[in-house]
Amino acid sequence: MAATQRFRSAFNGFNREDVVNYIEYLNNQHTAQLEQLNNQLREARGEVSADALAELQGRLDTALQRCAELEEKLNAQESTVSKELEAYRRAEEVERLANARAREIYANAHTALAGATSMAEAAAEEFHQVAERTAQQLKECNDSIFATVSSFTSAASALNQVDPE
Repeated sequence: MAATQRFRSAFNGFNREDVVNYIEYLNNQHTAQLEQLNNQLREARGEVSADALAELQGRLDTALQRCAELEEKLNAQESTVSKELEAYRRAEEVERLANARAREIYANAHTALAGATSMAEAAAEEFHQVAERTAQQLKECNDSIFATVSSFTSAASALNQVDPE
């Protein structure tokens, strides 16, 4: 009969187009076979004996049975396609919600980063001011120590000048 049909895989099932194309192929094949059998039946009615008529009736019954089987199969495949489509729609919704959540997280992270940056800049400025005050105070301490050393040196010189020896 027909070569084995291969469906490409898709998210949670088969590729919808492949399934639809296969269903159309089966439907066309069935229609052609039914038309051929009907043509044969019309020819047979005009020139066939009772045995041939019985044989043709059997073939027609077989064809009708095959038709019913194919319709069942088609209905099952349509049901599967419907379920896959529903699953695909659910997956799209989940993806849309995940993207919205990611955008929200990105905005929150951007806001937090901007806040942290401004706090770090303020802390750096404050540290710079404290460092400048500390450097000024250290310079003043150094100058004071230098003045004290100079005073001690002057006092030692003065003391050496009044040396009793």
